[in-house]
Amino acid sequence: MRGGPLFNRLAGGGRRFLLLALLFLLVLAVPGFVVISPLFLTLLNDQDADWNRLSDIGQTYGAASAVLAVFALMGVTASLILQAREAKAGREQTLRALHTDLMRMAMDDPLYRACWGTFFTSQDADEQRAHMYVNMIVNHWLMMWELRAITEAHLRSVASVVLAGPTGWRFWTDARRRRLVSAGTRRERRFNRILDEVYRTVPVPAAPLPEPPARRPVRGWLLLLALLAVRRRRAFRARSGGG
Repeated sequence: MRGGPLFNRLAGGGRRFLLLALLFLLVLAVPGFVVISPLFLTLLNDQDADWNRLSDIGQTYGAASAVLAVFALMGVTASLILQAREAKAGREQTLRALHTDLMRMAMDDPLYRACWGTFFTSQDADEQRAHMYVNMIVNHWLMMWELRAITEAHLRSVASVVLAGPTGWRFWTDARRRRLVSAGTRRERRFNRILDEVYRTVPVPAAPLPEPPARRPVRGWLLLLALLAVRRRRAFRARSGGG
């Protein structure tokens, strides 16, 4: 799919590679032009090479050397920034993988789930597991959003489906205030605002209809009372007829 996460991730990686390639070519091109420029001047003048004169001309290239140093510094800076971002993304993925493992342990064992304290607003075990699963879904969206592997339109689309359901709606109702306050980066704050905007637009899910009460089986003592009543009525009729 053209607009899918994989395509967006490849497109983002292609843009970064193109930027690095352009910076590398620029850093190589500038000193190349500086080196061959005296030869071009000789060809333009149609004279034999006078290296003393060319050395005097070369002193006028101080500005070009300064520009070269600036571009080299920019290339090194851009490379360090990209490396720092990749390292940060790797650390975040490791931490989120650990968080996912903790969530799965809590989903499988009620003992571990009780260790999360007031994380849940429901005492129902199934609702608690569903709450934790939706939390894992939202964290997965956040990781893709920070890696620029999902667009805002795509995020709004999938969030409108999940948050429109009763489980997703209850999850964001419980977690929205905590997430809006605890966001640490500008991009994470933007992510939380997008989900909150979608949450405000979806209709409140209707409460499920109560199940009809199960029909209780007739108890043995009720049947015994009914038999006794029938016997008494027959005995009364028999006495009345005999009198």
